Amino acid sequence: MASGQKVDVLLLTEDLKKRFEEFGELKTLITNIEAEVKTINELNLKVGGNDEIGKQYHDQVDQATKDLSDLLAKIKEVVDKAGENGINLVKQFDYAKDVAHQIADSL
Repeated sequence: MASGQKVDVLLLTEDLKKRFEEFGELKTLITNIEAEVKTINELNLKVGGNDEIGKQYHDQVDQATKDLSDLLAKIKEVVDKAGENGINLVKQFDYAKDVAHQIADSL
């Protein structure tokens, strides 16, 4: 931001609210992806078989699909925390704005 540039705090707060509310949508998308990956994992367990080729298949695929599932769970956790923390931040901004108005009105 350039020196001396004025920021409209009310617009900033409203923009933040909108942006942090989108984290819920992102979490829903990740949850849907997790369900798809779970289905793929279940199919992989059934399809590979137990013969030598199946064992080679599982050696290549099982850990990778577990890692993908773990990664998605971690991403969802981070997105959820960021969204919650963001909403809490916006609430603090709103509270500070309300207090500032009360102080200004009392002067």
